Amino acid sequence: MTKNVTDMQKYVQDLLDAGQKPVYYTKTARIKARPGVPGETIVTKLADGHKETENPNIETGDMVVTNPGGEQYVVKAETFKKKYEIDPDNPEQYRPTGGAQQFLRLKEDIDFKVSWGEQSMRKGDFINITARASGDIYGVGQKEFFDTYGQCTQDGKLLPTQSGRSGIVR
Repeated sequence: MTKNVTDMQKYVQDLLDAGQKPVYYTKTARIKARPGVPGETIVTKLADGHKETENPNIETGDMVVTNPGGEQYVVKAETFKKKYEIDPDNPEQYRPTGGAQQFLRLKEDIDFKVSWGEQSMRKGDFINITARASGDIYGVGQKEFFDTYGQCTQDGKLLPTQSGRSGIVR
């Protein structure tokens, strides 16, 4: 059964108070992006077909991001400028610049409100709690998370994977 969470800040604080420890990851995947069209609606579907969210509130300057696995979502103009830059090795892509972010792994299915509407996350998915004090909490599907993020230290240094390469540690 899916839990309807009405106060994500309290939900996150309850998880932390219960002893769940945040993990640090940084986005490593290169993305493609295009300007959004005001009035356009972007539906974010995960690789398994699960509808994660829908964003009908695109404004001028917002960017529609496409991750390597095909997942699409909207990033507000100011946030995009802070989190991405053109990849000098491939100017048709953007590379992340966001650094270390804090995540909690969900132990249950939840639905909750986000700044653009609602989000539906499942057990095993992740919620980004980096900006929880301001209420900016959002989810990332499990497969998409492991395909686009690498575990890192609190200061953003990628940790080696079991194969010895920096990147994703499951």
